[in-house]
Amino acid sequence: TVSSIKKRDLSRKKKLCILYMFANPDPGPDPRKHIRPEAEVRLVQQEVRGSKFRDNVDIQVRPAADFKTVLRGLNDHAPNIVHFSGHSNDAELVTDKGTVAAPASSYLTYEVLSRALNAVDTAPKVAVLNSCWSAGGRKQLLKSVDVLIGMADSISDGAAAAFAQFFYAAVASGQSLDSAFKQGVAAIEASSISEKNTPKMFYRIGIEPKDVVLV
Repeated sequence: TVSSIKKRDLSRKKKLCILYMFANPDPGPDPRKHIRPEAEVRLVQQEVRGSKFRDNVDIQVRPAADFKTVLRGLNDHAPNIVHFSGHSNDAELVTDKGTVAAPASSYLTYEVLSRALNAVDTAPKVAVLNSCWSAGGRKQLLKSVDVLIGMADSISDGAAAAFAQFFYAAVASGQSLDSAFKQGVAAIEASSISEKNTPKMFYRIGIEPKDVVLV
């Protein structure tokens, strides 16, 4: 027998909103700081468009992100996932001051980010920080979200893009967070990039990522 899925059936499925922020202000002459988060998000959008529940996934892209971008995105869209791609260290994200004539960096600590995520009636469930050393924010951010995915080391553009594409493709196909994370890691390894141990997933006590399905 063949069963058909109608749009009204899909509309009853859980909807997923992703606030996808990125920043790359003033990389300067150091070639290691030249990254392509805008290319990463395009690849993610392509993968999600081919997923099973693509009509139930809303990706809100926000370039040149800063603290105001976070608050506005939370207020306007009540996202389930908050994502950041760009530069960071174990204490803060490198965000964008938003100036056109003289691009410059600003900084958003994980403590302040955590307070922002917790300052809404409907807080996001997941934070994905696809940037170097961002696993350092786990203590602060797990006060606000159930699950944090961060990087335990520096991560290359290729590895970051490979992880993001297939992590979100799996999430948008109805896979659990545990399976989506494993698929992202496998994508790094399949790309012959020796960074499969860089992504890490942290979660609150009582949360089982294999039971968390977002769409």
